[in-house]
Amino acid sequence: MNSPVGFIGTGRMGTPMIRNLIAAGFSVRVYNRTAARTLDAVAAGAAACTTPAQTVDADGIVLTMLADDAAVRATMLDQHGILNKLGPGGVHVSMSTIAPATAQELAKLHDQHGSKYVAAPVFGRPDAAAAKKLWVCTSGDAAAKSRVRPVLEALGQGVVDFGDHVESANVLKLCGNFMVAAATEAMAEAFSLMEKAGINKQAALELLCGGVFASPIYRNYGQSVVDVSHDPAKFLLRLGLKDLRLLREAADQYSTPMPLADLVFNRLQSGVAKGRGDMDWTGLALGARDDAGLNA
Repeated sequence: MNSPVGFIGTGRMGTPMIRNLIAAGFSVRVYNRTAARTLDAVAAGAAACTTPAQTVDADGIVLTMLADDAAVRATMLDQHGILNKLGPGGVHVSMSTIAPATAQELAKLHDQHGSKYVAAPVFGRPDAAAAKKLWVCTSGDAAAKSRVRPVLEALGQGVVDFGDHVESANVLKLCGNFMVAAATEAMAEAFSLMEKAGINKQAALELLCGGVFASPIYRNYGQSVVDVSHDPAKFLLRLGLKDLRLLREAADQYSTPMPLADLVFNRLQSGVAKGRGDMDWTGLALGARDDAGLNA
């Protein structure tokens, strides 16, 4: 690819992703609202820009990895945003976890300006990003997805497509995050009971999460629950609350009752109210310990 790839958002996830793009031979221009956070990306070989628009050429490709819907909108629509710069032929790849309705809205705006919008949220935390182990989920315009696929393949272990409806990948991502949070809540309740019953939690973890329910989610998140260790944060609890809020909005949009999602949402909201918002989101497990009197 001759023209540089733009990358906006050089946080916990963005910086290791940028390193992988550079390692794969891409030239990368980066922007972050807090300029100091681009230093690691620049040290890896990226070029720093002072506005989002500077990251991308007309008809180029730009990736955004940002915290929420408002940040993605601002990057597109502000005075020095990417929407007008991209123009006909340009592609915006949004890798953020945002509302399906927001993806639909932003895709329409791109269509009006001749550019294309591809949804490409990812599964995996910063360590997975660094190890090129992300799973990338895509949806949107077929030609645009084909064009950006080599870029996305440099970021993870697989790119899985979910069709032409641009919101589909975001619905999937929210459902996946809900499943992770629900599994964490289930383990929190189970291990709280085991602790009170005097059972060796580590031995139980090895049997249940390493055997019966063997998966990276149960093994890794279960270890955090057993160790009651939720720092340093790989994914902030308050961002998990944002994602569950978006999931509930999507459930309303599609008339789908999700009572377990309501429970997990309340657990996360309680965690934020108790000052745990900057913990890793496995900190939602502390709520079950609170209820069981184990944190007293």
